Amino acid sequence: MLGQKCELYDRDCIGCMECETCDLDPNKVCDNCGKCLNIQDFATIGIDKIYLSEEDYEKDQNP
Repeated sequence: MLGQKCELYDRDCIGCMECETCDLDPNKVCDNCGKCLNIQDFATIGIDKIYLSEEDYEKDQNP
């Protein structure tokens, strides 16, 4: 770390480890859990309709 540029401030790294501190719990070292970024393990989509045949789809497209 020393000799590198500081991630947070306009200076060289002084080894303070402030950049490794958790944003949500200052007593914890960041473990990249993503809670501060509201990262979810999965995403969902809504399904409005399921077409069982190409003809049903075409009927909806050309009413």
